[in-house]
Amino acid sequence: MDIIKMLDAEIAQVSKSTKPINVRLQNMGNGIYKGFLPFKIEGDFILDSKTLDNVPVLVDYKEEHVVIELDSDEDKINAFLSKDEASLLRAVKGQVRGEMKEKPSFIIGPPGTGKTKVITKILEEAIKNDLKVLLASPTNMAVENVFERLDAKAAGLKDGEVILTIKTELEELQAFSPETIRRRKLQPIEDELEILDMAKADMVKTKRDLQPTLAAHKTVKEAAETKIENFNRDLKILVHKEKEIQNLLDGINHRMGSLTGNAFLKGVAQLFMSKKLDELAEDQKKEEKKLASVKNDIVILEKKINDVQNQADTARESFQNEFKLVREATKAISEINERTTMLRKRLNDLKSLNLYKSAKIIGATLINASLNKKIQNGEFDLIIVDEASMALVPYLAVVAQSLKMSKVAKEKKEIKYESAPDLYDAQNEAVKMSLNTRLVFVGDPIQLPPIARTYEMQKSIFEVFGVDKIFEGEEPENTIFLDINFRNHPRITNLASRLFYGGLLKSGKEDDGRDALFVRKSTSKMVLSEGSYVNNINMKIVIAQITKALKRGRRSIGIITPYRKQALLIEENFQYLKDEYPDADIQAGTVHKFQGKEKDIIIYDLTFSPTIDGRVPATYNGDLKSTAGKLLNVAMTRAEDFFIVVGDIDGILAIKDESLAIVKWVKEIEKQ
Repeated sequence: MDIIKMLDAEIAQVSKSTKPINVRLQNMGNGIYKGFLPFKIEGDFILDSKTLDNVPVLVDYKEEHVVIELDSDEDKINAFLSKDEASLLRAVKGQVRGEMKEKPSFIIGPPGTGKTKVITKILEEAIKNDLKVLLASPTNMAVENVFERLDAKAAGLKDGEVILTIKTELEELQAFSPETIRRRKLQPIEDELEILDMAKADMVKTKRDLQPTLAAHKTVKEAAETKIENFNRDLKILVHKEKEIQNLLDGINHRMGSLTGNAFLKGVAQLFMSKKLDELAEDQKKEEKKLASVKNDIVILEKKINDVQNQADTARESFQNEFKLVREATKAISEINERTTMLRKRLNDLKSLNLYKSAKIIGATLINASLNKKIQNGEFDLIIVDEASMALVPYLAVVAQSLKMSKVAKEKKEIKYESAPDLYDAQNEAVKMSLNTRLVFVGDPIQLPPIARTYEMQKSIFEVFGVDKIFEGEEPENTIFLDINFRNHPRITNLASRLFYGGLLKSGKEDDGRDALFVRKSTSKMVLSEGSYVNNINMKIVIAQITKALKRGRRSIGIITPYRKQALLIEENFQYLKDEYPDADIQAGTVHKFQGKEKDIIIYDLTFSPTIDGRVPATYNGDLKSTAGKLLNVAMTRAEDFFIVVGDIDGILAIKDESLAIVKWVKEIEKQ
């Protein structure tokens, strides 16, 4: 199996369809880029630009803009988006590092046999055993179905340990997208930063607003302190003067006392002594008057000092209080700056954080799993690919390279598994096998094969490893066949089992005795229409069958046809029935559109009527093992209760080449 040669051959066939779309992307932050496109595109694309080469992206479309998640710091990117198979295969080729080295195990699960239930159980058991698992599928729907069943919280998984890169309308699953997980991690930090920015602005304003009053209080305080200083100097002078006067008075009093007590002077100089005493008494009065004035000045000055001191104290207290607020604001601003710096670093670290590294379970489309470098470097213990029969082998080879040599693999330690009572034997065996292997392909080789141009690329992984030979009596190793169908009416299951599954498929439903397979004959010829085919008579028969079913209370109805234009024609003509029966679930489409879905009633419009020479279109030209046979199997097994075939039954039965799947299939239905 030379994968590179397979890729080169396929690329050569499809490269002419390359039509890249130019778009100018603007960085919106958090790794999200947005660009205007006047037309809608969604899904897996490859992005190329001057700085980015073959980057897989999941494109969303919102309000005339494409929205893309990218690991890039550029503000603007002039990019080319390519969805064609050639660009995807070239990108895959760049990831291929050789052949598939890990030997895979296979779970063959025909419709209704509980594949999704088994995969969910494998994931639950893998979580218990601390295995890191990648679940991939060619379709979003297959991955969505599994994760819709998986209760991550009940399984003990924390936020961020489950990642889904698929596009889904289910809100509960959108919570597992990398963008949503990253947003949950970033949002609290961004909220805190927003609050801190507001708090800092408030602190800066507070500090700014305090400056004028702080300056005013300081001025008042300093002026008062200057006054107090001057007053104290004057007070000191007054006190000194008071002391001088008091000393002078004390001297006068002493002199007067000495004269009064002098008996000699009283005797010889009474007149002159009295005169002197009067002089001293006059001096005493003058000095006492001066002393009283000084004392009064001191009282007045002390009051002034006290008043000014109160002003100074008030100004000082106000200054200190507001200075404290300024100091606290300055400290808070500094702390906010430190916290903000730390948070912005954490924010940048989270923006560049590889979420896939800490994840335990990752779900992705096969294209994304093959091309997303973060998934490629995920180092998984177990990889499960659902609907593997639809997958191109090179994609599977690339995905297999994401396995690491786990502790379990190194020690070759068997994981113990206790059979679950709600699973039947084959399902429990499939779970046990999967837990003890590293690469598991789940699917149905009798369903539609990969869509490719070259023969080698059309072969499914089941055919490459010969697993499909199980229906010929062989027993491929590391293969479990889920052998009980719980979806379809037993008569549908039994017919599918006889024709396509070597009689190995059993019904899990009890036969209620009612018919489940019907034919509605038409000999109308199909006509060419814009590269496809339509058949108006068949369309009218189909509409009549839908109407009949609706009147009988049936609401789940699917119409399948191999031709896109016929499906559109039918859909256009049953729109009035949707208005009349708003609770009805009616859908028309090609077989590929219906793979993985089911309805209570399936109406299969053959569209064609055999020509006179017995020729059949390429769609039906093949045996039971061919794509033509698989197409019929898929169409029939979409029906839970009733399967109705509309077409030229007699014409088909008259075809001479009885090896054709369409001939054998119609004959078997006619027998019912």
